[in-house]
Amino acid sequence: MKKYISDLTQSLKPYAGIIYFVVMLLGTHFLWKWVVDGDLNSQHIAIFGKNCTEQFYHLSQFTARLVYWFSSIFPGTDDLYLYDTHIYFYNNNGVNIIWGCTGVKQLYIYLTIMILYPGPWKKKLWYLPLTAFILFCYNIFRISAILFLIQDHIERFEFLHEGVFRYLYYIIIFLLWVYWEEIIRKKSVKSRK
Repeated sequence: MKKYISDLTQSLKPYAGIIYFVVMLLGTHFLWKWVVDGDLNSQHIAIFGKNCTEQFYHLSQFTARLVYWFSSIFPGTDDLYLYDTHIYFYNNNGVNIIWGCTGVKQLYIYLTIMILYPGPWKKKLWYLPLTAFILFCYNIFRISAILFLIQDHIERFEFLHEGVFRYLYYIIIFLLWVYWEEIIRKKSVKSRK
């Protein structure tokens, strides 16, 4: 049994980083579910039992304004409207930005993984803000893309929102981690030898 465990450990060694990433991803996801009490329909959110609805509502409004601004720079958006956290076209097809759309959960997951992952802190000081900004920009792009893709086909919303763009978000998080692991961290380990 001891030899089997030793062999298994050796065979998994090349995948240690990926295993760590997946365990941290799942751990931070479930920790979020445990710490955050949120009702997406009423936009109510509490963290450790403290009501944070107002703060997240303002964040939702800010996100909606950014999505509206970004979407408005494209041609054919003369009939795009913003009302509070709602962005919609003339036919009332659109999106309502709730606290879950702000990208806070994904940033929390990513930053927690990266802060706890090994690597030089001097490089993390520039890499984490840069990649957090990339994720923030992707979130604005994601909501804008959904907005345009459902303009005349509201039935696409669930597939795009719950499927394509959500998984793409996590793929980007994974790729940012891979870049850290394969380019930045390994290069820094080699330079110390």
